[in-house]
Amino acid sequence: MLLALHRIARRMLWCRPLAVVIGVVGVGGVFTSLFLAEGELGHFLEPSLVLTLWGMMLFSFIQLFQQIPPPVLPHDDFITRLGSRMILACYSLLAFLVILVTIILVWMSYRLIYLD
Repeated sequence: MLLALHRIARRMLWCRPLAVVIGVVGVGGVFTSLFLAEGELGHFLEPSLVLTLWGMMLFSFIQLFQQIPPPVLPHDDFITRLGSRMILACYSLLAFLVILVTIILVWMSYRLIYLD
């Protein structure tokens, strides 16, 4: 699973600036909806929140999985193999959490945009 996420993140490396732009546009929309529009643009708050969350999720996914730790090698000593396995286990847990957060974000996006 970790190698698949690594390949996806490497292919999406070109999207990193786009993810930053999406996040900044979303934060700008949230700021405008809350503070500058005086209630006139309140309907832009939910799509702006969704844009912000997706931009941050895309950027963090690309940053986290574009470089993964090396695999455990059989010729290393016991402590090095144990450390490598612990690091890979932490990255696998992180991968599971990213997938879980993505599923939750899809559900939240659907609820915020379509069930309003």
